[in-house]
Amino acid sequence: MTRRAALLAMIAALSAATLARAQLVEPPSEPGDFSLEETSGQTRTLASVRGRVVIVFYEDRDHTSVNHAFKETLHRFVIDNHLQQQATTYAVADVHGIDGIVRDMARGAIRTIAQRYGIQILLDWDGALRRAPFSLRGGEANVALIDRQGRVRWRHAGAIGETERTSFFRTFRQLLREPAPTP
Repeated sequence: MTRRAALLAMIAALSAATLARAQLVEPPSEPGDFSLEETSGQTRTLASVRGRVVIVFYEDRDHTSVNHAFKETLHRFVIDNHLQQQATTYAVADVHGIDGIVRDMARGAIRTIAQRYGIQILLDWDGALRRAPFSLRGGEANVALIDRQGRVRWRHAGAIGETERTSFFRTFRQLLREPAPTP
């Protein structure tokens, strides 16, 4: 193996190790909250679902299909295991920086998509989920797991592969076993 090939292999291995560590957030960050507009016009907060495990899909319009198969698998898992009372999923549109008349157009387009799928989509106009403690990335497909206390415990930006899927479900099961906070 040439020196260059060896160097590239080492860089690839270090990059893969760094990415793997970035998925599981340890130690858990401080609890967070957000207040985001729904496509229905109502406001939704993270605090309103304390006591549940929250899954957040944070995407802009160019990345909504990146993890489509994963979303279907997760939906089936939640239904098959009767977890609807223990877990909440938020689809959040990364619409940070869209202003003026374009904002109204974006809101209408997202509302149409939400109605087509029978879901609510939250609208992150000011980049709340890009900031700590959430620290999700703009311009990518993001998935995050938030524990029953509101702390980010796992996150990933980009396509969910088999390694990420395994890590996600391991963490999700662990969070479901943790006790709910006392009021």
